[in-house]
Amino acid sequence: MALQEIEFTSANGRDMIQAWVHTPVREARAVVQLIHGLGEHSRRYLRLISALVDEGFVVVADDHAGHGRTAMRDGIWGDAGDDAARVVVDDEMTLQAKARELFPELPYVVFGHSWGSMIARVMTARPEAKLDGLALCGIAAQMKGIEQSMDRELLEQVASGPHAAEPAPDELVGQLFDGFLDRIEDGAPQTAWVARDELVVADHGRDPFNNFGAPLSARFVKGFVDAYDQANADDWYAAVPADLPVLILAGDQDPVANFGEGAYHVANGLVATGHKDVRTRVWSGLRHEVHNEPESRDELVAELVEFMGRMEGK
Repeated sequence: MALQEIEFTSANGRDMIQAWVHTPVREARAVVQLIHGLGEHSRRYLRLISALVDEGFVVVADDHAGHGRTAMRDGIWGDAGDDAARVVVDDEMTLQAKARELFPELPYVVFGHSWGSMIARVMTARPEAKLDGLALCGIAAQMKGIEQSMDRELLEQVASGPHAAEPAPDELVGQLFDGFLDRIEDGAPQTAWVARDELVVADHGRDPFNNFGAPLSARFVKGFVDAYDQANADDWYAAVPADLPVLILAGDQDPVANFGEGAYHVANGLVATGHKDVRTRVWSGLRHEVHNEPESRDELVAELVEFMGRMEGK
């Protein structure tokens, strides 16, 4: 595997986005743009990236504004600047453009996990994206915190006020994650919803490039909710090209996906709006990171390889 590091200025005009291109030594079959989730970074996917590269796929990925090495470099965590919902999507479009320059003839697939699934969906609805496939993992849909608990009036007030770049009130952050521990046993780590496997949870907690406990700015929380709303809006389905193949992956103990129901909800919405190539796989008993859970990670790779293999020749 050949590794190329690239960087580019974020759409917020402040951060220098850190990105990587993982290239197989064999002839490449397609490009996969991997979009990571909230409070993590793209190198947490190295197992998945290595498996895909071994199968002949180019993988491009970055660390979003306020996250991972981008945040380490610029010293700003949990903030993407004003209009964060637009910024993170614009940055992924920039990365896509750079990847297409390197591999103009290859099919192009986007894989988004959690927050990344929201970014990927908004990106897909843009006509200029011109994707050949969309894979959504740990899909953020029917989230209790955003749809039932969020005090949107307060959120709008603090995110548009003079302290928008400062940490969001604990009340709002708590609402964002409402329901995440509903099915977690007493005494378990606060991030046990990430995975059933204790080692995955421990790794998530001690990774300094995750910095999951870093305060989220008020404007970042607003941008997160805005992106969620865009990705889950009724008009999103009609904006997705009717012939775009979609793969949705989740665990039925994942609160981000409403314990699997959110995955079926999005799939059914696509089918109802004329999208015929939609596959959903929900693993029983597993939580948010089905790409890291030992019971599902190899099966998930097989799902992706089969899915992306169908893009060859497009």
